[in-house]
Amino acid sequence: MSDAEDARAERRRWITLAEGVAVAGVVIGGLTLWNNVSERRTTEAERAAERASSAKAKAALAIVATPEGDGERLVLSAADRRIERIDVTFPPALKVPAKSAVGDVAIAADWVRAPLLAITDGGADAIEGRLPVAIAATWWDGDTQRRSSAIYDLVFTTHGRLVGGRSLKLAALARREAATGGVGRRLDTLWAQELGRLAG
Repeated sequence: MSDAEDARAERRRWITLAEGVAVAGVVIGGLTLWNNVSERRTTEAERAAERASSAKAKAALAIVATPEGDGERLVLSAADRRIERIDVTFPPALKVPAKSAVGDVAIAADWVRAPLLAITDGGADAIEGRLPVAIAATWWDGDTQRRSSAIYDLVFTTHGRLVGGRSLKLAALARREAATGGVGRRLDTLWAQELGRLAG
């Protein structure tokens, strides 16, 4: 092989090596770009999840119920916000229309006294029952109005009296589950279960 052929072969090797380095550079650049895009998407997804979690936390409401007037009503409050309004839905089978309270948010025993005493009449005078109700609470978070709905157990007690028959008092409120579609049907199901328990 002549010197000229050797020189050409050497140049071809260098060109092939340079091409290989260039291809490797393009591949590495592409992988780096893909990695950066992937990391950015992951970071954006994490931030979106954090925002959604924060919004959900703001929308969640831990209602505290305080009996007043010897069980004549339950005043509702929340630790970190002022509840502006509540809308209370009862089991349709109870035939009590939905009730609302604005400003002074409380559930009154008068709302359910007559039907509950009628339903539980004929059994023991002193009982403790749980009436499932759906409560939608509204409050303001800065300039944003927020609303939270859930199904609660409205705990009531009845007692016999020497004069005037039996009395009914409201004792507590316990969150049961999130309120979803078909809340009326769900309330009727839970109420039927409670009536079965009271009858047993």
